[in-house]
Amino acid sequence: MSCNKSTTIGSELQPQNLGVVFTDTATILTSTIFVDTISTTNRELLLAGEYTDPVLGRVKASAFFNVQPFNTSFSFGSNPQFISAVFALPINFAYGDTTQLQTLSVHKLVEPINPQRVYRNKDVLAYEPTPIATATFKGSDAVFGRVEIPLTDTFRDQIVALANSTAVSGLTQAQLDAFVKGFALVSHGGEALWGFRVTGQVPAAIEIRFRNELGSEQIYRIVARNAVSAETDVSGERYNTQRFNHVEVDRTATPLQNLTQDYQTIPSAQTQEQTFIQESLGIFTKIEFPYLSEFVKNQTIAINRADLVVFPVAGTRTPFFKTPRRVDLRILGDDKRIRKYFFRFNDPLLNNTTIQDTLDVRVQTEGNNPFGFNAPLSVALSNISNSYNLEITSYIQYCLNNLNPRYQGVNKFPNNGLVLGSDLSNTAIYRLVLGSNKHPQQAMKLRIFYTIVR
Repeated sequence: MSCNKSTTIGSELQPQNLGVVFTDTATILTSTIFVDTISTTNRELLLAGEYTDPVLGRVKASAFFNVQPFNTSFSFGSNPQFISAVFALPINFAYGDTTQLQTLSVHKLVEPINPQRVYRNKDVLAYEPTPIATATFKGSDAVFGRVEIPLTDTFRDQIVALANSTAVSGLTQAQLDAFVKGFALVSHGGEALWGFRVTGQVPAAIEIRFRNELGSEQIYRIVARNAVSAETDVSGERYNTQRFNHVEVDRTATPLQNLTQDYQTIPSAQTQEQTFIQESLGIFTKIEFPYLSEFVKNQTIAINRADLVVFPVAGTRTPFFKTPRRVDLRILGDDKRIRKYFFRFNDPLLNNTTIQDTLDVRVQTEGNNPFGFNAPLSVALSNISNSYNLEITSYIQYCLNNLNPRYQGVNKFPNNGLVLGSDLSNTAIYRLVLGSNKHPQQAMKLRIFYTIVR
């Protein structure tokens, strides 16, 4: 343990056989770690666009998704007067420089999305080369908080014919699936990446506005399809797959250009005492506490409180490149990979198909079962300290228990280290640059209050 200076807190109030000690100089080893594939199945946003990150390279995303009927029984009549026909994409966020022109196009899928498969960030599906909708725009062109991509007249007319042919019986999901296998939302240049909503009251949708024979304005919609099991799946991986995002990066000439192999690491000493996080591209920060055993070498201690404090490096946050909304901690196993919960169940929504997959083991919020999985620690950036402050009291105590030869209980964690990542919702594309334990200004700290039992 590197403990340059410890301070006894309140020693005059303690019995002689106890001492409360504070330290924030415990050695922390940090590195950037690459996890090759990340699940992007049924995320609440469609990601599309591209930009050049000055730190991490050229990032590009495209989305693959299914649709479902919104107006099931609907007729356009014999002579609709079209006002507009668009793919309407409600904006949740934009990342990068939205003042630059960029182009998005929508294509029909050639192969369908497999509802029983978990798709990853590297996965793609074949789509028709000719788009059914294309738009070139700037962020300032967005109207009512959404991007509108005009449909071709040919595709608009095909939708009108489909609606009219099912006006009496009602358009079914099977009929819509036979009409189109799904869509790909693809980027062609630009300097921003967009997150578009597919859940809520106003999801992404095909939207046709027209006036009927009586001159009344009407709207016909086909909306992005929901994953109906998303809120009931115990894993959080969300089955009944209806959409996924493909995310790729070119890291040429960046500090991470040699990071190509699964679970490969680059020590922070080789990246100017900085580490990186960009969840959707498999970039995380690995954190190790190599000398924890020194705490219990000749004594038994009880952890009163332990906080891991991490700081974004000054100057790496800009209006274009925001930090993640929240961060969390995954626990590494003996094989130096993120530990997994393995589970298996029969999904009634998929005709009792047997589903099996994994869930990352995360550090839990204090006050909950440290071995559980339903209360993961998730911390936002503090506006006061400009840091992410993660309380890991139980985790450190359990690691010390495992290292202490005198401890005979079962509350133990192996001291294999942690992986710091960002949340998996809206901001998984956001990147974070952190200071290592040796960074000259924004140094990572493990702050511990502990009691010595003599």
